[in-house]
Amino acid sequence: MEGALQGHIAAVERWEPQVQALVDWSEASAVEREAIAPTGPLAGWALGIKDIIDVAGLPTHCGVDFLDERPKPHSAAIVSQLESLGAYVLAKVVTTVFAYFDPGPTRNPWNLEHTPGGSSMGSAAAVACGMVRGALGTQTIGSVGRPAAYCGVVGFKPSYPRVSQAGVFLFSPSVDTVGFFTRNTADMATLVNALFQTKDQPSPRTLAPPRVGLVQDLHCETAAPDMLVALDTLATRLADSGWSVDRDARLADSLRDAYENHHRIVAGEVYREHEDLFAAHRQHYTPKLTELILRGQQVTDDELAERLQKKQVLTDTLDSHFDRWDVLITPGAPSAAPRGLAVTGDPRMSLLSTHTGIPALTIPMARNAQGLPLGVQLLARSGADLDLLQQARAIESIVRFDATPPAPTIS
Repeated sequence: MEGALQGHIAAVERWEPQVQALVDWSEASAVEREAIAPTGPLAGWALGIKDIIDVAGLPTHCGVDFLDERPKPHSAAIVSQLESLGAYVLAKVVTTVFAYFDPGPTRNPWNLEHTPGGSSMGSAAAVACGMVRGALGTQTIGSVGRPAAYCGVVGFKPSYPRVSQAGVFLFSPSVDTVGFFTRNTADMATLVNALFQTKDQPSPRTLAPPRVGLVQDLHCETAAPDMLVALDTLATRLADSGWSVDRDARLADSLRDAYENHHRIVAGEVYREHEDLFAAHRQHYTPKLTELILRGQQVTDDELAERLQKKQVLTDTLDSHFDRWDVLITPGAPSAAPRGLAVTGDPRMSLLSTHTGIPALTIPMARNAQGLPLGVQLLARSGADLDLLQQARAIESIVRFDATPPAPTIS
């Protein structure tokens, strides 16, 4: 057994009884998968796979107990790609119910009485604890960015639809995006560059001093005061480091329409994705998801088509902001992780980037008075994924957030 795997297993033994991030954990299976992994740029990488993403030889539970329990014959395309690069699956990780708001058992490793966020709750928590080096999640609104912010790790949602959805139990195909979690941006760059089979070569624009727009107003309820202070502190540190920082960046008013448009698209599509399963197992569906599906039943095909056209208009509008700024920096979540395990927090800070499909990356910035992480979100033009990663690495070197969760505690 390799030393890296031994370290991950030790982390599982230390953290998993309290954090509960893994699904059907089997040390023997992890050892077997590591032993047969090929060489490649991700050799030795242990991965956690959100349990709506297929892994050959394992069932896909989606956070419920009424789906077919037979092991999947094939892995999702993204899992197969990562395995071909040398990575191996250490375990499946917990998702909320069908990747919606109803939480699973996972707790935040920074404080066990706080949510780790959702829906990719197990993904973020497992990375934060060192159980895995990287993890896969998905984002329909804020399911990568929010848990990354809450758990003090890096979360990256690539441009839509750069990563294949094949083998993923989708919620809303027009917006669902497979994303990644790592401890730091160097690991994220290694993973993404290997996956996209390219070297980190910045565009000519990113060779110049970065133009940063600081956005506090995302056309939704503003973030908590401590999050805004962290954002302002980052702006000061970037300016002191020679970056061009516009503290008064404003988004076009028309982007307010993205919120209703997104929710109607998601409702309409989740109804269509779940129609047959819901008809057969309605009694097993949670009240929140049932309500959303019934709402989506009212979204006609014509309305859905119109809203998808409007989505493209909104995408073009948000993309136009990057004629002025290279990167926009926003709160990664409204606050640090809320106390309580019955809810997974508010995803509103991530909706614009998910709706428009632009790349978004969350990095930890600081900790609040209770010691919980505060994360900021970095946004870039559609397709500028590698440029965004380069900016994130530079920002991380200025922030120098290197804290890790303490021993499991409850306050």
